[in-house]
Amino acid sequence: MQHLQWWTDFVEWQVDALPMVLVTVVRADGSTPREVGATMLLRFNLQQQWQQSDTIGGGHLEFQAIDIAKAMLKEAETCVRRIERFNLSARLGQCCGGVMWLLFEKISPAEITSDLSASLQAWRTGQRIWRTGQRIWRTVSHQHASIWEIRDVEQQPRFEFQPVSSEEWQFGQQIQPYAMQVLICGAGHVGEAIVRCLLPIGGSVKWIDPRDDIFPSDLLQQVQCLTTDTLEAEIEHFDRSGAVLILTHDHQLDLQLCFAALKPTPEPFAYVGMIGSKSKRAIFEKRMLTRGYAPEALQRLVCPIGIEGISSKQPAMIAVAVVAQLLQVFDVKK
Repeated sequence: MQHLQWWTDFVEWQVDALPMVLVTVVRADGSTPREVGATMLLRFNLQQQWQQSDTIGGGHLEFQAIDIAKAMLKEAETCVRRIERFNLSARLGQCCGGVMWLLFEKISPAEITSDLSASLQAWRTGQRIWRTGQRIWRTVSHQHASIWEIRDVEQQPRFEFQPVSSEEWQFGQQIQPYAMQVLICGAGHVGEAIVRCLLPIGGSVKWIDPRDDIFPSDLLQQVQCLTTDTLEAEIEHFDRSGAVLILTHDHQLDLQLCFAALKPTPEPFAYVGMIGSKSKRAIFEKRMLTRGYAPEALQRLVCPIGIEGISSKQPAMIAVAVVAQLLQVFDVKK
């Protein structure tokens, strides 16, 4: 799973028509702080303040990368691309001791040949974006700019030098869609805390509640918020590879949503969780058994929710425990 704040900012910052530098890990050997494809975006904004979106691992590596990016932004060329090799131990004194190759790409407004907002929207709806870059020896600078395409096929990132010259290389980077799809039923304090905890790690959230004007105004543009009286229908049509969290203000409504989320189906949800105590779970199980639900179906219900060992009932603490549990389900390394 990828957070990819740099990707959303890259598209949004185009409006300002200012040069930016993308720094991308194109190769990583041994123990390294970030993986191939990790990217950060850097620029001076309209007020000439330094801005950074995302990280390639921090420490001396990132400090040196920022210095290189600042120097590139001060250069006159419209587009500059370069590969830098960093020995983390010998060159930077970092304990991890691996070797990383970073691609620096300075992108001016003129180098972006198409409106990437369509690509961003496609990515948000589950499609993959493929970035292709290459350097061919003795070509002019404008030919170096990356190409961004919408592709349905999953591909692994690739980086290779051409046999003719180490100055020639090719790089392909896939921008994966959201890996964690979460349907949150209930816009109370815990629901809000979970939403705010999911957003920074790249979860795609659909948030539903039957009450009017319940969603915080600052989250309306960041997640899909829906006021509806048919929450069960939203569960019925939600992506089965995703997670359903039942957190409403009404125990009877919680029960109805459990009926919907645990309904026998060839493809069950990846996770179904409900806020509540062990006694609430026992009552719900008894009622669902009388409705014909199989014991194995009820075993899929996570209640109480959240990883073990966190007993606090503060919404923010519950959110941390629940999101940690979701990360285990959706394993970020997959």
